[in-house]
Amino acid sequence: MWIHRILILAVAILAAAAARAHHSFAAEFLDDQTATIEGVVTEVWFRNPHVRYYLEIETDAGKENWDIRGKSPTSLIREGWTPKTIGEGDLISVHGHLGRDGRKLMSIISIKLPDGSTIRLEY
Repeated sequence: MWIHRILILAVAILAAAAARAHHSFAAEFLDDQTATIEGVVTEVWFRNPHVRYYLEIETDAGKENWDIRGKSPTSLIREGWTPKTIGEGDLISVHGHLGRDGRKLMSIISIKLPDGSTIRLEY
């Protein structure tokens, strides 16, 4: 019986550790490296666990596709965002933390919208 309890406790600890690792900023992004990119939104993913905007940008080498990540939909809605704040086809400029290992991944700090206004995420 005590082995069963230990096994349940071990599984719970491992599950909690895996959940924390999934949401670790440091595992995916570089806190000390930011950039600004501009491109056209090709897809909006306004759902849990984090809102994502897929962005196509033009570079000297050609087109690149970036995965731009924000906070949870609930957090953004509390800040006044809706699924229509940024839409497919919008030309936006995003400033954020770069992804690790050269991945085309960015954590949003601020976004300049097509109308020229800028919105900043508060973490």
